[in-house]
Amino acid sequence: MPRYYFHVLNGKNFVDDVGTEADDIEALKAEAVAFAGGILKSERPTDMWRGIAWQMRVTDSPVPDGGQTHLTLSVTATASE
Repeated sequence: MPRYYFHVLNGKNFVDDVGTEADDIEALKAEAVAFAGGILKSERPTDMWRGIAWQMRVTDSPVPDGGQTHLTLSVTATASE
């Protein structure tokens, strides 16, 4: 079963050097959304509320710039006050 790594690139970079195994792309998508949700909930990145993208790349390498990128999740947000 392939192993994938979830790297967060948002100023406070998180490098996943452990990774997670996934059976197929649908399982990988579900894991990526759950992983991103957990980080967004616990870290509460403030930059994304100013229109700066919070980004997670799912690769097949424990090195963020290595290997092949299989998924990219980007989140930006704005608040009307």
